[in-house]
Amino acid sequence: MSPDPDRDAATRLCLDCGLCCSGALFDVVKLQPADNAKALTARGLKIKQGQWFNQPCAALAGRLCGLYRDRPSRCRLFECRQYQGVAAGELAEVEALDRIRQAQRQIRDMERLLASTQGNNLRKPLAQRYATALAGASQSDKPLPPELVPAMARLQAWLDEHFRHPLVRTSLLDES
Repeated sequence: MSPDPDRDAATRLCLDCGLCCSGALFDVVKLQPADNAKALTARGLKIKQGQWFNQPCAALAGRLCGLYRDRPSRCRLFECRQYQGVAAGELAEVEALDRIRQAQRQIRDMERLLASTQGNNLRKPLAQRYATALAGASQSDKPLPPELVPAMARLQAWLDEHFRHPLVRTSLLDES
């Protein structure tokens, strides 16, 4: 069997991205029957009710999965739109990398904006941190940064357009 240069390029992107595990794309990942919750817990994941775990993933080290060979089924099956486009030869690796970098910049901007709010818990998914910031602002005399709401809207639109699959919003719960 000959090597597939497009698949190799997509794999390089995946290893340089980590957005699917960072809490930016998804809030939770549901385990499947083939997944061993006990083994995943032993590897550092905090499995809730034996069925799911929160994002950001505890196994994420920088942009790499710390349990890649033993990752849960949903993680194994998920391929973002950038990965799929490059793997199919429909998207240039450099263009996909540029989109990843743009998403990472927007996420850093959101994190900077959230740093001064009640949504500053980095162990929570980005959308949850944003919701916490909004809720906290209604109970506080400290106003939110004015650019917070439009920045989140831009980021979510970017992630929807370039990373998530249609109809998938913030979890890897019931998607195939």
